[in-house]
Amino acid sequence: MRHIVIRLVGLAFIAMVLVGAVTTTHAELQPTYQLGPNDVIRVLVFGEDDLSVERTVDGNGTITFPLLGALSVGGRTVQDLQDELTAQLRAGYIRHPKVTVFIVKHRNFTVSGEVKKPGGIEYKEGVTVQEALALAEGFTEKADRNGVKITRQNGGSPQTVPVTLDAVVLPNDLIIVAQASKLYVNGEVKRPGDYMYEKDLTVHKAITMAGGFTEKAAESRTKVLRVINGQEETISVKLNDLLHPNDIIVVPQRFF
Repeated sequence: MRHIVIRLVGLAFIAMVLVGAVTTTHAELQPTYQLGPNDVIRVLVFGEDDLSVERTVDGNGTITFPLLGALSVGGRTVQDLQDELTAQLRAGYIRHPKVTVFIVKHRNFTVSGEVKKPGGIEYKEGVTVQEALALAEGFTEKADRNGVKITRQNGGSPQTVPVTLDAVVLPNDLIIVAQASKLYVNGEVKRPGDYMYEKDLTVHKAITMAGGFTEKAAESRTKVLRVINGQEETISVKLNDLLHPNDIIVVPQRFF
């Protein structure tokens, strides 16, 4: 009998350790994640079913909680909220409250611009810009793949900054994929018209995109029209020169 009692006590101790580990894990997974509108959270109060509730954070960053009424949770971490609920319940309602708070569903982030399926996407912790773009079904043909930006709330004011594809997305982020700039190839090329600009694009590559020179082309007299400080200037170029967005390549006809 004594062995059975000891064993049961041991199992109870292990269970308490495991519960503590689970509670700690929730706090450690997102120690700096700040709650905001449309997050769905669950509050568990051990032994108090009436106080164990699931709530969606409203547009003002608040939730309602039994006994305590409206609580402001916007901008707080899960651990902050857990500590506050514990303190308030201990102050006038429960002698030793055991409170656990965790997030059931995060609020969305948004992918806009030149992606195949723009819109809101449910946030998952650790998701990168590249993964977010994949969830939006990837770039369109017009996308500037080097021009991805994120608009993010920073201290109450939104800031838009360029990001790399391995950058981590946060809830409420707005990922913006801009349309690629264009350049124009005119004159003695086989397919004159406008083409998508890309980084490190040379005159030679742009003319190749336009089908190459015609037989009548004066290749050595190829020029670029470029706006500099608000003024359009004509620039003589070589085939390996780099182009700028919105450049106009002009290939004249040779005289003989």
